[in-house]
Amino acid sequence: MTEQEWLKQYKGKLTERDLRLLARAYETLAGNTIDTKDAPWAPYRCISPWVNDTTGIWNWDSAFHAMATSWFDIEQAKDCVLGFIRFQKPDGMFPDVIYLNGNRVEDLTKPPVLPAAAWRVYEQGADKEFLRTCYPAFVKNEAFWTERRMHEGLFHYSSEGTPEEVAKNDYLHARYESGWDNSPRWDAPVIDFWPIDLNCFMIQFYRSLAKIAIAIGENGDEWTQKANSLKSLVLTKLYDSENACFADYNFRENRFSHVITPASFMPLYIGIAKYSQAAAMHKIGSDPARFYPGMPSVSYDDPTYSTGYWRGPTWLNIAYFAAKGMKQYGFLETANGIRDFILGMIDANADGIYENYDSKAGKGLYWHSFSWSACFVIEFILHW
Repeated sequence: MTEQEWLKQYKGKLTERDLRLLARAYETLAGNTIDTKDAPWAPYRCISPWVNDTTGIWNWDSAFHAMATSWFDIEQAKDCVLGFIRFQKPDGMFPDVIYLNGNRVEDLTKPPVLPAAAWRVYEQGADKEFLRTCYPAFVKNEAFWTERRMHEGLFHYSSEGTPEEVAKNDYLHARYESGWDNSPRWDAPVIDFWPIDLNCFMIQFYRSLAKIAIAIGENGDEWTQKANSLKSLVLTKLYDSENACFADYNFRENRFSHVITPASFMPLYIGIAKYSQAAAMHKIGSDPARFYPGMPSVSYDDPTYSTGYWRGPTWLNIAYFAAKGMKQYGFLETANGIRDFILGMIDANADGIYENYDSKAGKGLYWHSFSWSACFVIEFILHW
C-alpha cells in the first residue's frame, strides 16, 4: 500500500498533526528498508534501525518493525519476522544483530518480543502458514530462555560464554541484551537482577505461544500454565510493597532496586497488575517530579537523570508501554497527557523522527531517522 493510499483512509478521522506524523513514520520505515538481493536476509524485505555504516537488522527492533508495517504492508510485516528468525542458533537463541556486511552479534540476545509481534501480524491479516513457520522457532527459543536465563522460576539477562567471560563482559553484553544499554538500572551487575520488564515480556511470550498453538491446531495449555505460574511469581516477588511499586529485584543481595523506570509499568501493559498496584503505579506515573509528562527512561528525581542515552531521555517504546498500561487501567487523563506531550515533541522536531528525546525540553537526540521510534508513533496513534 502506498503512503497516499494508507493515509487516505484516516483523513477526516485523525487530526492534521497525527496524519503528518503517520506520513513521517511511513517515510522513515520505507527509507530504512533494506531489500537488496545481496543482503544476508534476502529475499526478505527487512528494516534497519538506520542507514549508516552499521546498517543491519536487530532482534527486538524487527518485532517492532513488524508490528508497525502490519498497518500498511502485511507481506513486509511477515518479512520482518521471518527474515530474522531464520538466523536462530542451534540452541534456540535468536542473535542480537545481523549486519548488512554479514557480521553477527551472537553472544547475546534481546527481550523476547518476536512472538507477540508475530501474533499481531496474524491479527492484522497474515495467514496461518506464517504462524506455522514461526511456531517451532518460538518453541525452541522458549527452551533457550528457560535453560539459560532462568533462576528460581524467574528470568534474568546474561550473555553466552564461560562464567568468567560473562562476568567480564557484563557491561557490554548482558546490559545490551536488556536493550537498556547504559541504564542506571544496571549500575549494579545486571546478571544479578530479575528485571520486571523481562519477566513481563516472558508472560507475553507464553500467552502468544498459547494463542499461536490454538490457531494452528496445537494444544496451548502448557503455555497458558507457564504464563499463569510466572504471573504469580511476578506479583509476589517483583512488587515492592514498602515503596508501592513494581521494581527489579537483586536476587544475589535479596533487595529491590531503588532505580525506578518505565519498566516498572510493564505489569500494567500486559494487564496482570491488581488494581491497587496499578493505582500505586499511576501515582508515580502522574507525578511531575518523577515521570509526567515526558516519561523519561529514569525518573526525573533520580540522581543519575541526564540526557545520556538510557539515563533520562524519552524512548518511545517504553513510554508507550507505560502510558498504554495506565490507559488500560482507566487512568485516561494521565495516559493521554503523556501521549500528547510525546507526539507534540516529535512533531516539533520536523527534521526527523529521532532515536530518543530530551524528556524535559523535547529536543530530538541521537539518530534522526530511527525506525522503532517511527513504529511507536504509529502505535501511539493507531493502537491507542
